[in-house]
Formats: sequence, structure tokens, C-alpha cells
Amino acid sequence: MTQQAENNTTYLWFDYETFGANAIKDRPAQFGAVRTDASFNVLGRPIILYSQLADDYLPSAGASLITGITPMTLLEEENVMTESDFAESIYQQMIKPGTISIGFNSISFDDTVTRFLFWRNLIPPYTREKGEGRGRFDLFPFIKALYAFYPDTLNWPKREDGFVSMKLENLSKANGLSHEHAHDASSDAYATMLLAKLICQKKPKIWEYALTISRAENLVKLMSEQAPLLYVDPFRTHERSRGLRPVFPLMESPSIKGTWVCWDLNADPSAMMTISAEDMKTRLFVKAEDREKGVEPLPFVMINLKKQPFLVRGIGWVDKNGKGLFDHDAAYFLANAQKIREMKDRIPALNSLFAELAEKDSQRFDNQVVIPEEHLYFNNFPFSDRDKMTNFRKLSPMEMAERLPTIGYTKDELTRLTLYFMARNWPEETLEPDTEAQWRKYKMQKLVNGHGGSRTFEEFFSEIDELEKQYADDEAKLQILEEVREYGENLLADYQG
Repeated sequence: MTQQAENNTTYLWFDYETFGANAIKDRPAQFGAVRTDASFNVLGRPIILYSQLADDYLPSAGASLITGITPMTLLEEENVMTESDFAESIYQQMIKPGTISIGFNSISFDDTVTRFLFWRNLIPPYTREKGEGRGRFDLFPFIKALYAFYPDTLNWPKREDGFVSMKLENLSKANGLSHEHAHDASSDAYATMLLAKLICQKKPKIWEYALTISRAENLVKLMSEQAPLLYVDPFRTHERSRGLRPVFPLMESPSIKGTWVCWDLNADPSAMMTISAEDMKTRLFVKAEDREKGVEPLPFVMINLKKQPFLVRGIGWVDKNGKGLFDHDAAYFLANAQKIREMKDRIPALNSLFAELAEKDSQRFDNQVVIPEEHLYFNNFPFSDRDKMTNFRKLSPMEMAERLPTIGYTKDELTRLTLYFMARNWPEETLEPDTEAQWRKYKMQKLVNGHGGSRTFEEFFSEIDELEKQYADDEAKLQILEEVREYGENLLADYQG
């Protein structure tokens, strides 16, 4: 890393603890972070924030058993804040120029939590991910890449089934790193930083490459070269190849922006010439039970660049360092790559097959129940609406109540999003009799009727009943479950009155 980059870049190591495993639907309870410079020197004090839980949502009791945080304990935290202030505080940390926000498994979970937290609170969901030297990075895929390419870098703990465990707490322990409180956001954030620091000390060039290749523009450039690549498949790390797959980029998906269609170079590319629409329907994604019946999946590899895949140019590593991992040598993969180059006229037909299949799949979303605060990925709206949302956030609660009827969004969905934002954070200050009635009806639809797949009172109490049976002899866990039940009963009483 250059001296200029070191001077301008800081890493924000962060983690959430949430009230459930669904990153879109479930709400955060705690945010923890520590900021360092590019040399891993800690800057300032650790950040620990707690968010109030709004009454349009029921938590998972199982999540509280993992974290020890219940809705009742949040009431006792001195620095607990409205979700609006919680989101704003996180946004201000992540939006600082030069900030690279880094988590562990953050692409699959924490980044989604962040986006929907911001969206619910009328904050731009993506600004913190780009511009002014900002970015995001997930250490977890890099750990898998490290295991694939340089397994001698770390000590790898084993699970009971004999496979390598890549859980943060297990990796920390196996490598002599401090991780005192697993499933505490601040402790997990600090442990992530220590693990990255250890890797950087042992493999500084690989660390720098990982940060560089994680940026979208660099990934697009790599794919556009249309040359053989080694790809770390995150779902195959326990196979003999440690997840490494030689691939050849064919084209960007015609239906999924940021996803590239590649060919697995283990397979003869000649098969591309005879792939039909029926093959695409039955063999593009093959379930395990169908594989057992002999259905062979098509050798396409779909690589989503938004998930920061780890890719390396060339196939030379196969012969130099990968002996025993592959069924073929580098010459075989290079020969298949050359066949693909000679078949470039087939690519437009493949593009049409993917587009046709995507059009049929899109029909299953037509009748989807819309919950505005969960509809970020399906919502296209003009910049004028974004500006209105940003300006609305600057108002006082009383001014919000006055401004809502005339806000003038292009979509009613955004008006409802804004109303629910007000109601979750300042119900007493912002709701009039008519909007309070709308809010109460909406909560009833979610918590009683399960609107849009929301967790209901019935599901909430049923989970607690099952967990109490499971942990009947564990007083500590029973105490947590009792607190969660008390919260639900207090909330339920409001609907029975």
C-alpha cells in the first residue's frame, strides 16, 4: 500500500448483534466498532451503541440466548437510542472520507443489516460504500481464499465432523488472539481486526491484493479481460480443491446486474453448442436429490461481483502450487479456454437463453406483499425523492408531522415508509389520530396476521415454549427467555385492550 493511501485510509472494523438471523426483517440491538489506520493502529475509543426496539416488530428469543441481549435489558442501557439516532451515528462513522468498513461475514449479513437500517430511517443506503475513498470489505471470503491458496498462513481449527471451522471465535482461539466475548459486537469487531492484522503481518502482499481486487471497478476489469481465472468458490472450501475453480468469464448476466456468467474449465466447452432452453430450466440449478438421480448441472459458474469474490489471473498456480488439488493440469484448462475463444459466436445465443429464463422467473415476484421498509432492493425511485427523504430527516418531529401530507413523493410506498419511520421513533410527537390509526392497523397486520412474512405473536410465544423445554435445566437461559416473554406479553396487552 502506498504512503498516500496509508495516510488517507482508515479501517472501521464493525459488527452487529441482532434480534434474529434475517438481515432484512430482523432489527439490530447493538453495534460495535473500532477504527484503525492502515497499519492497524487504533484511533480513538471503541464504539458501542444500542438501539431501542420499536413496537412494530417481535424479536427471536433464540437470538437473545446467543447474545444475552433482550428487549428488556436494552431499557437499562445508558447509551441506548432511538433507531433513527442509532442509524445516524453509524452512518456518520461509515461516511467519513477514506473509511473502509470491514466486517466478518459482513457481505452476507452485516452489510444488508446496514442498508435496511439506513433505508428504514431515510438515510441513503449505499453512499457509505463508495466515493471519497470509501469502501467495504469482508474478511470472511478472504479467509477462505487464504485457506485455498496459502493454508500455511494460519492455524485452522477443526469441527467435530473433521472439516475446518472458519468461525471467528474458533480462528481467534486457534491463532492465539484475544476474543473474550464472542457474540458481543465490540468484541467481535476487535477480534476481526486482530485476525486481519496477523494475516497482514504474515502475507502483506496478499492482504493488499485482497483489498484492491475487492473494489467493483477492479473486478469488472478482471472479468472483461475474458481470460482464465482461478475463483475461490465459497461453497466448496471443504472439497479436495479447497474451493478453487478454474473459470472463464463469458458475459455479464442479462438479468442480474453485477453477476457474470462463467464456464467451469474442468468441463469441455464444446457442450455449450448444444445447450437448450430445456437444459437451462432443468440443469442450471440442480438440487441435491436430483443429482443423486443422475441429473448433471450445467458447468456454468455464476459469480456475483457485489459479493467481492476472490479471483486471480492465470492458471499457472495449478502446476506450481496446486498439485493434488485438481484432476487436470494447467495445460488442460488453457486448452479449454482457447476453445471458448474460438466459440465466441455462441455467446449471444447463450445470452438469450439466460434472458428468457430470467423473464419466466421474474413472474413469481408479481404478487409479493410489500412492506415498505423491506422493499429496498425492488424500489427504483428518482433522485428528487431521495432529496426529499434526506431533507425530511433534518426536520424536528413536530415539523415532520406537519410536512408529511405535502411531501409529494412519486410513490405512495415512500410516504408509508416515511410515516412508519416517524411512528417507530417519535409516536407521541408525530402521530395524529388518522396516522396513528394507520400505524396501529399496520402493526396489527404484521404482528397478528403475519403480513409479508413478519414474525407473529403466535410464532414468538411458540419459539419461547420450545426453547424453555430445551433448556429446562439451564437457569441462566431460562432467565433470558423469561425477559423476552415479558416483553412480548407487554406488547400483546396493547392489542388486547
